[in-house]
Amino acid sequence: MLAYHFYQLINLKFMKKLKFAGLLLAAMTMIAACSKDNDDDKKEEPASLSVEYNGVTWEATTVTAVYNSANGSTSISASRNSPTDQVAISFSITTGNEAITEPGEGAMFSISTPGLGNYTTLFVNGVVGELTITKYDMEKKLASGTFHCSAKNFDYDVVEFTNGQFTNVPVTIY
Repeated sequence: MLAYHFYQLINLKFMKKLKFAGLLLAAMTMIAACSKDNDDDKKEEPASLSVEYNGVTWEATTVTAVYNSANGSTSISASRNSPTDQVAISFSITTGNEAITEPGEGAMFSISTPGLGNYTTLFVNGVVGELTITKYDMEKKLASGTFHCSAKNFDYDVVEFTNGQFTNVPVTIY
């Protein structure tokens, strides 16, 4: 009889420990199931490019970039609605500022859009603007930055381009 009571006492202690372990496992499962998934916090904003001129905001529907590892230059191509409605930016930095200036001396900007026509910094002398790279992530292959400049058309008319920005532009590396 003593053995039977001893067995019940041991069995009772074991059951209490088993019950505690079960409750602990259930609580840990609930905590893990309810915790926020951190992957949602790390999603990048979609790629975008926009610039203002003459009170108009031009916004791209498609924007991509190519990094040329042979010469260290990056070219961004953005378009909206059609291939004749586009912006192109070329630069040779991955951080900081670069002057938008005459060809071969710094960054370059061009726009071709119905209503405005074709404007570029290819015909300029001296510094006409600035490009700032705010993020160039070679691992994620994304580029972001801001720009402003004056550009000319083929008749040498000048238009100011302001509040230019590009965000999370996917970069293909060659």
